[in-house]
Amino acid sequence: MATIITSEETIPINEPFKVTAGPGAGKTHWLINHIKNVVSNSHKLDVVRKVACITYTNVGIDTITSRLNMGNDVVEVCTIHSFLYANVVKPYVHLVAEDFGLKLDELVVIDDSNFKSEGRAALVLRRIDKSWLDSKKYLGGLKNATWRYENHEYNDYKPNHPIKVGKWHVGNDCYMEFKRWLWSEGYMSFDDILYFSYILLSRYPNIYKLIKAKYPYIFVDEFQDTIPFVVDFLSQLGNDGVIVGVVGDKAQSIYDFLGATVQQFESFTVLEMQEYEIRGNRRSTKQIIDLLNIVRTDFSQDWLNGSEGMKPELLVGDMLNCYQQSVEQSGTEEIQSLAFQNILANSMRKQNGAREIEKILEIDFDSNAERQMVIKALIKAVEYTRMNDLRNAWHQLDSINRDRTITIVVLRRLLDVYKDYKDGSLMDFYNFLVNDLHFKMAKITGKAVKDFYVNHTYADAALGVKYGDSNNKHKTIHKSKGEEFDNVFVILQKEEDLGFLLSPNLNGNNVHRVYYVAASRAIKRLFICVPTLSEENHIKLRDKPISIPSCV
Repeated sequence: MATIITSEETIPINEPFKVTAGPGAGKTHWLINHIKNVVSNSHKLDVVRKVACITYTNVGIDTITSRLNMGNDVVEVCTIHSFLYANVVKPYVHLVAEDFGLKLDELVVIDDSNFKSEGRAALVLRRIDKSWLDSKKYLGGLKNATWRYENHEYNDYKPNHPIKVGKWHVGNDCYMEFKRWLWSEGYMSFDDILYFSYILLSRYPNIYKLIKAKYPYIFVDEFQDTIPFVVDFLSQLGNDGVIVGVVGDKAQSIYDFLGATVQQFESFTVLEMQEYEIRGNRRSTKQIIDLLNIVRTDFSQDWLNGSEGMKPELLVGDMLNCYQQSVEQSGTEEIQSLAFQNILANSMRKQNGAREIEKILEIDFDSNAERQMVIKALIKAVEYTRMNDLRNAWHQLDSINRDRTITIVVLRRLLDVYKDYKDGSLMDFYNFLVNDLHFKMAKITGKAVKDFYVNHTYADAALGVKYGDSNNKHKTIHKSKGEEFDNVFVILQKEEDLGFLLSPNLNGNNVHRVYYVAASRAIKRLFICVPTLSEENHIKLRDKPISIPSCV
């Protein structure tokens, strides 16, 4: 049975804990205060022993770091990937580098999706003497391949479903060979960090002791987003004496595609762990909380901040028109739009509506693999930088050239003259790179490839750039985790998405949890936009704490 506490209460500093708290309850505020209490009173810390605070977004890192106002020598705030890279992979990967063909000189972490092309696929098949396989079908499997962590161990890198070529299935060794090629070039993807961490910890378990010696306390914010391997990692440390504390909310578990589950959060425990709950909502108005409470009936939140406001509104129609109506009604331009789909968020940012756009950055449009990789990486780098997400921009540039003194000059030039190519074709972008920036790329000669570059625009390609952690006022719901905004405009892609209001199932439906997270970001005003609304659903919504004005 969990003990009920407030966001201002303290608990013993040397006990493992799990704190459950709904949106707006102040769980990050509580965790920051707990860390300060630990730093002030613990005898376990010294010049080489510190607190690790792990969160899941760079926005979360910035928020916690600014509120803590402590040096990195006392509290290390980081993502799980950066923690494992710094403490497991970087210092020890040389122990297994030869076994995996990993080139250690100038090793960089990159987004490997840019390398998944038909040209690379053919190269990989040649490496393993399987050129007879259809490279297009193999590429289809490669684009969907992920690491499999099952029964407490990493197994294969493969797609969800086997790819069949004639009578034969593409074997898992083909997908692993792509990884081996990547490693042989000195590249490592973000998911590879987890894989190599598992390999190193399995082969050299004394690494756990070294981590324990350095971090007597490890705290995790947004724990509901934790993947199974990290759960096992934390369990091992917690059961070996590290003070592990986790803070989260099962209803905000929205990364099921990475393996995070509601059940995983509920079942997590380590030796002597104490459980707590923080109830109430200090963020939102009474009217917004009333709506949240009909979506989530198992954990009803009390209204604590004393603020009342307008009833949440359901706007029906085109999302740009409805967004403009919300701006006019609220009297402010500061309205944060949140969309499930990346392309909707980008469409809002570019104000061009929810058009059906070919996902250019996800398809294999150029027979020259190197040229395609450079084009994709540069588009992503430019757009990430414009989103103020320099971390992801550098991961793109590093895949082109590890010498940042060179790539930063290219990036600055591309940003300076953005208006000269942003409305042009991909061919215009290519010509600018070659003729103006003197970027060395193969000449485009084939008719089919040339036609593609001429007939597709830079702007349409840029719509496919996945949002990083940015301060843009149009972003995806997944990238808004841990944030709050005075005014929120939630975009539903289709009318069926109203199910999170009409028949909510937060335990079993990830889509419902995603929209619950979106709605719960609002402090003062909440607008929900849906493209259509049937009379049947209109009637069902009459008894809900939401108003439905017309939207032309």
